[in-house]
Amino acid sequence: MAKGRGWSTPPSAFADVVESALTQRSRAIAMAMLGEIVYKSPVGNPKLWKKPPPPGYTGGRFRGSHIVSVGAPVYTQTTKIDKNGAETIAEGNRQLSGLEPFTVIYIQTNLPYAEKIEEGHSTQAPGGVYEVAFHGVSQAYS
Repeated sequence: MAKGRGWSTPPSAFADVVESALTQRSRAIAMAMLGEIVYKSPVGNPKLWKKPPPPGYTGGRFRGSHIVSVGAPVYTQTTKIDKNGAETIAEGNRQLSGLEPFTVIYIQTNLPYAEKIEEGHSTQAPGGVYEVAFHGVSQAYS
């Protein structure tokens, strides 16, 4: 910049660009994390169980239980069944549609048996779900 000359672009415009890039990056990481969580979530397979399933059982509740919220956690339990995970990912995408810069994003499940799954009690997810997903996504975005 030459002496006596002003900025050709105001610094505030640069701040807007940075905030926009930060928001896009946060959204991309959150969606990657949600995708990993959903696809690593076990879907009940009664053939692998020691006891027979309850009458009317259908797998996919854990996969459908993941909740994305912005700004504050949500403490409700869903009853959604989502065997392939598409609906859960679409809902997460909707929750992130109006994301603002510097906002905290929460991804959680509130099912009572989720902790057991995270501790490796599922043969389909012996390393858990959230921790494994976190490590994979953090490696991809580091």
